[in-house]
Amino acid sequence: MSRRSKGHAEEHPDERWVISYADLVTLLLGFFIILYATADANQVKMEALARGLAEAFNVGVKEGQAGDSIFDGGTGVIPERNEAGNLDFDLQRVRQLIDEQSLRAGVTGQILVTREADRIVIRLADNLVFPSASADIRPEAYELLRIVAAAVNQTDNEIRVEGHTDNIPLATDKYPSNWELSSARATAVLRLLTEQFGVDPERAFAAGFGQYRPIASNLTPEGRALNRRADIVLLYPAASIANDSTADTNTLPIEESLANPTSEASGTSTSSDTHEDPATSGAGASHE
Repeated sequence: MSRRSKGHAEEHPDERWVISYADLVTLLLGFFIILYATADANQVKMEALARGLAEAFNVGVKEGQAGDSIFDGGTGVIPERNEAGNLDFDLQRVRQLIDEQSLRAGVTGQILVTREADRIVIRLADNLVFPSASADIRPEAYELLRIVAAAVNQTDNEIRVEGHTDNIPLATDKYPSNWELSSARATAVLRLLTEQFGVDPERAFAAGFGQYRPIASNLTPEGRALNRRADIVLLYPAASIANDSTADTNTLPIEESLANPTSEASGTSTSSDTHEDPATSGAGASHE
């Protein structure tokens, strides 16, 4: 009886397609799992998916801040209107508008724009806006305030018009103290902005701070000149700037002496005619 020779089964080269087919099936399975997971999406699943993607790409996701879904679409790279109250967005826009319009009007360097914590401050030197010891706005200041109004009208924020003085006592029949002068100046600016330049009066109010919110020392003529000013302040709710931790330090020059204020307080005072320092009258800040 003859023995049958035993050997290995012959391999067929055309069976290598099985490996590629298995890979394809695996990929399709993963694809349909993702489709199923996203078709019935809820907040828990979306957060889990976001965390999975973040871990895969070594990107951290803060607890409770999953962000906008990539499946929901967006409103554009740069929004036309700052609906979320983004302070930095408004700061850049206000600066750019004031810079451009000041250049066209030939008043470059007379308006300072800065950020102070939870607000944007537009600052005018008092000698540019008011005669000394007076709340009557100079005619040449109208163009400056028109530019300011055009800038604040680009936002929806509450506006506080502030008047500030230095600490030199003022006593006249019309203004018994710096309180009255600063309040009168703030009101005068507010009325001009709302009655002539289209600022919504329902979102604006005036405040006189007298000498009690200085931005520089009142011990020097230069410091007192800085403290005499008018501020137009855009206010922001705390929630809208929760992620902003530092104040902006870049400003538009108001005048050479205003480029480096010695403190960051939000307000200062305005002084009277008889107490202004002649040597620094060109660098004073305005009353509101």
